[in-house]
Amino acid sequence: MRRLTSLAAVVGCAAAAGFAVKALTVPEPRPARVVDADGDADLARLSVRADPSLAPVAGHRLVPGHRAVYGFRVTNAGPETIRHVVARSVKVAAPGMDDRLSVVSVSDPACSGVGRVECIFQRLDPGETRTVRVVVETPADRPPRGRMTIHTFLGRFTEPVGGTIPLEVIGGIQATTGRFS
Repeated sequence: MRRLTSLAAVVGCAAAAGFAVKALTVPEPRPARVVDADGDADLARLSVRADPSLAPVAGHRLVPGHRAVYGFRVTNAGPETIRHVVARSVKVAAPGMDDRLSVVSVSDPACSGVGRVECIFQRLDPGETRTVRVVVETPADRPPRGRMTIHTFLGRFTEPVGGTIPLEVIGGIQATTGRFS
């Protein structure tokens, strides 16, 4: 009986030691690294895709002075979580024309719309996509068959210059256009 107890104790100790060795040698999953977009982060896998055209909110054609909708998506396809990602949509204006975008609503709480749409995503995890839907009031003074263009792009804030904080464009600019009837 004594031998059996000793053998059980040895087996029990060996099993515990094996578990301890396995627990110490099996790596735990590491959380993704978090980097700032306005720092030295590699932003090559950060992208924006915008709808190519404005769509009327009501009816089947764009009419000056009526509402239109478009959307864009921001994706982090990289291996790191990125903080402080900025996406901006601005209306392109001909010389002498108003360049303010008349924003009615923006679907994402990280975005605001006064004269343009600006989103500051506090955190984009690896593989995460944020989709934003924007409703705008089109200018009433557009001529028939006139065109409206909105540029959407990603950026990062740079050092202040003369009291303003400039935005450096990251990657390409996506155009959303609409032709009025």
